[in-house]
Amino acid sequence: ITLLLLAHVFAGVIVVANVAMVLIDILGLMWLWGITINSVSIINLVLAIGLAVDYSAHIAHAFMHATGSRDDRMVNALGEMGSDVAHGAVSTFVAVLVTSGSKSYIFQVFFRQFFGICFFGIIHGLLVLPVILSLIGPATHRIPGAHSGGSSDVEMASGKTPVQTVSSQAPNSMTDTNGFTTQAPNMDVGPPVV
Repeated sequence: ITLLLLAHVFAGVIVVANVAMVLIDILGLMWLWGITINSVSIINLVLAIGLAVDYSAHIAHAFMHATGSRDDRMVNALGEMGSDVAHGAVSTFVAVLVTSGSKSYIFQVFFRQFFGICFFGIIHGLLVLPVILSLIGPATHRIPGAHSGGSSDVEMASGKTPVQTVSSQAPNSMTDTNGFTTQAPNMDVGPPVV
C-alpha cells in the first residue's frame, strides 16, 4: 500500500527497507530482554509494522511533495511532518506506559515491545530515513513552474520572492508569496454595491 500511496517505487522501497530495519532492531531488543517468539510477541510485531510505516511514510510523502534540492526538500519535510511524527510516537508510548508496572506476562511483553517500536520507529523515521532520502532520494512529484504564479520552483527554493505580475484576478482572490492563488471567502454584509 505504501508503494501506491507514495506514487514512486523507489521511495516506497526505501520506506519498506526502513520498516524492515525497525523490525530487526525490535527483534534484537527482544533477544536482549529474553522475549521469545510466541503468539503475543508476533501480534506486537505485526502492530510494529503498521506503526513503523506510519513514522516513515509521512516523512517520505512530505519529501516527495517538497521542492528544491534533496537537502531543502528534507528540511521542508521534517518541518512539515517531523513534529507530527514525534507527537505520534510519544503519545503511543504514553498510552502503553500504564502497562509498564503490570505483573502479567502479556502486558510486560506488550510494554517492552511497544517501547522498542516507539523508540526505534522514531529513530529510523526522524534520523535514518531523512539522511537516506537526502542522499539518494527520488525526484519530487511537483513539476517546476506548474503552479499558477508562473515563477519557477528554483526561484522559490533559493529563497527569492517571486515577482508578482498584475493580472485580472477576481476581487476577492489572493496570491501568496509562493505564487499560489486562492479564492477568499465573500465577507460582504448587506446588499451588493452597484
